[in-house]
Amino acid sequence: MLIIGYGTLGRAVIRRVSAKTGASVDVYNRTQSVIDADPACNYVPPEKFHHYTKVLVVLPAPAYEDFFRRWAGSFREDTCFFYCATKIMRAEMNTYVKNKQSATPCKLAGHAEILRVKGEGAFSFEHEERRLQFDRWSDGAFNTVIAKEDHVLKGNQVATEEHLRALLTVEQQLRQEGVPKSLIESVNASIPGGIAQAHNNGTHGHFAEEIMKKWQGDDHDG
Repeated sequence: MLIIGYGTLGRAVIRRVSAKTGASVDVYNRTQSVIDADPACNYVPPEKFHHYTKVLVVLPAPAYEDFFRRWAGSFREDTCFFYCATKIMRAEMNTYVKNKQSATPCKLAGHAEILRVKGEGAFSFEHEERRLQFDRWSDGAFNTVIAKEDHVLKGNQVATEEHLRALLTVEQQLRQEGVPKSLIESVNASIPGGIAQAHNNGTHGHFAEEIMKKWQGDDHDG
């Protein structure tokens, strides 16, 4: 598998695959020097693209068109592109691949920085065969699930919007209460992730449990 890109998601994948397999990862990036400086990477130049039949594209969505316009013809006809950009959908990918090349969604349900730091989040595939191929290549370094790519898009969109709305509301209310900026930053950095973890595990603390009971009571009264 060849990785295309070295952004936040790319670095997260590289670090975890290299740590899990104990081997360096083949990577192409427009700036070769950053790849050469990373011991977890082997730089692969465009003239060697034809050696790979499976390619993991971790570029940001705006970079897809330029990359495929320049380099799609350098890959073999039987190449399968695993594309990760949440906003890029199959219909758009089909305009980028050439001839008999194929594309399969490999979307992260989660946040790239949290994947890099904590390994949390799951890569989603629409077909079991592709999920197993990714698992074998990464040696099980990631959680993987089967889901439609539009469901991942909706999940990431709603979660991002609602969590951002909540963070901004917290900041506004605490500023109005005269709470220092440093404390606001600490609260916002720690509590949302902790609440999410506890909610998934069913381990809410007393404070959160009391709030949940109050909301449930309010819903019942309504």
